[in-house]
Amino acid sequence: MANTETSLKEAMTAIEGVIGAALVDYTSGMALGTIGGGKHLDLTVAAAGNTDVVRAKLRTMEQLNLKEEIEDILITLGTQYHLIRLLKGRGGNGLFLYIALDSGRANLAMARHQLKKIEAELEV
Repeated sequence: MANTETSLKEAMTAIEGVIGAALVDYTSGMALGTIGGGKHLDLTVAAAGNTDVVRAKLRTMEQLNLKEEIEDILITLGTQYHLIRLLKGRGGNGLFLYIALDSGRANLAMARHQLKKIEAELEV
């Protein structure tokens, strides 16, 4: 089992093209841990903004009476992919992993696969 810091470091090294990563509490919008980012990607701002995305999708699913769970949410930009993966089990309720990827270097299928693996090893 890996802690938050170890999991975020693994995301940065194991996933090709990662710009930054965060573990976020979507009940508060606070980042519990961040790595990477920089002047072009403020991960605390991204955490708060993506919290709104997650909340809106969960609310919409409830209104549609969908009995599914969100596996991940993908936002594609001109040069980036933003991937949000909601955590399940072992205290992960209310949390999501967030990664921003350089779309020119990243393999989206592999990034999703690696993020799922990181989630499985994360102990919150």
